[in-house]
Amino acid sequence: MPKVVSANRLADGIVVYIGPDGTWLEALGKAKIFETEAEAETGLLAARDDAKRNLILDPFVVEVAHDEAGLRAVSLRNAIRARGPTIDFTPRTGIQTARTERS
Repeated sequence: MPKVVSANRLADGIVVYIGPDGTWLEALGKAKIFETEAEAETGLLAARDDAKRNLILDPFVVEVAHDEAGLRAVSLRNAIRARGPTIDFTPRTGIQTARTERS
């Protein structure tokens, strides 16, 4: 099964994937695909060097598959990581909390 290498960018915690040229990209669809386990291990070793240089945190291999929508992570955990947070982090203005309402 094809694989990609993922991590979190140290500067902001964003999920990233190693690209074909060795840079870290935010889009899963642009990640370098490793066809064999040996290739994935080589990619992981390169990623660990980037972790030592404080560019990323905790690199690991992610199994992926191709479908009509493009490249997707096989596991639910990594599919969620690829799509981003499942909740809205946008600050709300004008919304009072229960504590504010009691004041």
